[in-house]
Amino acid sequence: MLRRHKRILMPAAALAVGLVGCFVFATRHNDVPLFGLTKANAAPDSSAAAAEPDSARTPAVPVEVATVERRAVAAFHRAASSIEAARLVEVPCRAAGSVRAVTVEEGDWVVRDQILAELDNARQKLELRRAELQLAEQRRKLQRAEQMAGESLISQEEFDTQRTAYERTEAERDLAAINLAETYVKAPFAGQLTARHVVAGQQVLGGQAAFVLADFEPLRVRVHLPEAVAAKIAIGEPAVLETDAAAGQLQAWVERINPVVDPGTGTVQVTLRLPAAAAVRAGGFVKARLTTDRKQDVLAVPKLALVDEGGLRSVFVAAADTVRKVEITTGLYDDTHVEVTSGLEEGWLAVTLGRGGLRTGTNIEILPDSNLTELASR
Repeated sequence: MLRRHKRILMPAAALAVGLVGCFVFATRHNDVPLFGLTKANAAPDSSAAAAEPDSARTPAVPVEVATVERRAVAAFHRAASSIEAARLVEVPCRAAGSVRAVTVEEGDWVVRDQILAELDNARQKLELRRAELQLAEQRRKLQRAEQMAGESLISQEEFDTQRTAYERTEAERDLAAINLAETYVKAPFAGQLTARHVVAGQQVLGGQAAFVLADFEPLRVRVHLPEAVAAKIAIGEPAVLETDAAAGQLQAWVERINPVVDPGTGTVQVTLRLPAAAAVRAGGFVKARLTTDRKQDVLAVPKLALVDEGGLRSVFVAAADTVRKVEITTGLYDDTHVEVTSGLEEGWLAVTLGRGGLRTGTNIEILPDSNLTELASR
């Protein structure tokens, strides 16, 4: 029985080995294999997939580019400050007393010597009236003394005594007039009232602030710059101001440069003057931008093209349908462009948008009209 089983199993095993050998041979030599399997419907070879180009496996990255070209580039220094009025002073009460009347309010425009408030001054008015009467009496006496001295009826000493009495009375009259004038609070110059600190019936002291008066012609901005930066600025040069209160930018110019360096901060105070029609308010926050250097006809690229990595700067340059990364060195830069001192050539195309996932050799698709972004920023 055992011998018969062996006779059956041995031919079956030989048949199985033969079938496997035929399958392997046909696969290696592109023969038609058994069981209907061919290379066309077999699993793809990994080595063949690796030999396929990248463009067949990954889509092209859409990018925008800008032409590397020559242009003017300026360097700026920025500083923050606030707008100041030409004059901003507190108008005080020059005498003590009770406020009789207030004739103006905050925001009113006033002229020089206009009465802003009046204190109770009945006593001062009476004293001035009495001094004027006494002066009139002394004037008549002096006239009689002059006539008598001309006729040699009195001595020169008596005439001098009468003239001294008249001058003393005249001084008393002037003093009474000053005391009365001090009961009025007047504008020291033309301007606009920005604050009122007194009301009718209030008791005030001499020297107490009653109003705040401002002269807004012109407005100024004082900025403090490092000494090295201030050395590059000259009186009369333009400056650009940005503020939330006014749309767009305001043009100003350098009016004064302090000749002394502040030893505490190491800065120099530079005063900027705004035009008379500037639509801003004193006290408003402002950002000033001053030109410190300017170059003409230098190679430049948009700042959007820069790639900063560990202190190194580079740009992706488009060539045909791929890009390559080029290290560059830079110089001056303004709001939109940066000067390129080495690494690029005029006419090259620098990638400005879409460079986030790029590396050398990446396939790209340049979007149409991609230079419009760069042109609009000029």
